[in-house]
Amino acid sequence: MKKILFIICVITLASCQKNVYLTGSLMHQLQENELDLTRIQFYNDNPLYLEREVPSSDANIKSGKVVFKNGRYINRIALEKNTPGIVQTENNGHLMIAFEKSNEESSLRFGPVAGEKGEYFYQLVDNNGSPMFSRIDYEGSKYLVIYKKPRVRIMLSRSVFTNMKVKVRRMKGNKIKSQYK
Repeated sequence: MKKILFIICVITLASCQKNVYLTGSLMHQLQENELDLTRIQFYNDNPLYLEREVPSSDANIKSGKVVFKNGRYINRIALEKNTPGIVQTENNGHLMIAFEKSNEESSLRFGPVAGEKGEYFYQLVDNNGSPMFSRIDYEGSKYLVIYKKPRVRIMLSRSVFTNMKVKVRRMKGNKIKSQYK
């Protein structure tokens, strides 16, 4: 009886979640239903910082803030958890998502990465599509990526799927015709 109550609680809590991870199977559903990805609101699940060292005379800081750290000037850009972003472009299965109003140079690349139980999650990747990196291109410069948690994945609102129509057909089965009666 306790197991049944536990399962019911887990299902109830999971159904209350506002956002769901963008997985390979969800992406397939979005593409099957011809939903325009640029019209869907995306969110990141974990925070991160982008940092690069800048000369003290450099006044070309496009975004973020400059901090003085260990005798050096550091340009730091923070991406907080659940920051809304939009897809700028889709290229070879990767999504370029902008979390600031700007051009494609100010977008982060998310691609399908194998995760738990064989499912693919859209996760922050470098220009080559690898999730194992330390620096990425952002605003035309190389930034060091500092994670607060081990990875950054993309989520979208569960409400995107409420108006989606899924065509379902039931297979009738196939029986062997018996030669013997």
